[in-house]
Amino acid sequence: MVLTPPSLAGEFSLSASTSYRLNIAEPQSLRLPGQAPAEPAIPPQLADKPYAALISSAARKAALDPALVHAVIFVESRYQAAARSPKGAIGLMQVLPETAARYGVADPAKSPEANVKAGTLYLQELLQLFDKRLDLALAAYNAGENAVLRHGHRVPPYRETQSYVPAVLAKYREWQEPARPAGPVVIEYLPGTRLDLRGSGGSLQ
Repeated sequence: MVLTPPSLAGEFSLSASTSYRLNIAEPQSLRLPGQAPAEPAIPPQLADKPYAALISSAARKAALDPALVHAVIFVESRYQAAARSPKGAIGLMQVLPETAARYGVADPAKSPEANVKAGTLYLQELLQLFDKRLDLALAAYNAGENAVLRHGHRVPPYRETQSYVPAVLAKYREWQEPARPAGPVVIEYLPGTRLDLRGSGGSLQ
């Protein structure tokens, strides 16, 4: 089920030359030998969203940005766990039962956890299939991977898919972690003493 606000349609150009590649750098955390890795903190801009902890955990396990999964869920179901489409797609991520079965999920309507597990693993597989082209992976999530392949690795010319891809991209960009502000990197060692890294090699002030 696709719930695309009309105002989002047409905001992004999906020409054949447009490429959206996903590049997620996961921070490395230090831990003691034998200690289980800590669950990454939920980004502040996602903490108040429904199912935030569940989505964050499933996204990390599938090596996806939680903001991307939230964006897909927002457009697919508006966070309605009981949502069903006329085509048989189910739940938060609108997963078809036959798609969920590929990832060991017998019933994607059983729980939000099962649904998000199947949806995130499917999205991860699509990103791998389309060389991290996010626009193509999203198009395949909506229309099926065979539709993208049939149209020469392009977003299929279906009205629904042409609206779906920019709608998800818009939400993803809105909810991504904000970039660090540009400018000189200044490290303070002692009160009144700074290392200014703007010069070659730095200088103490």
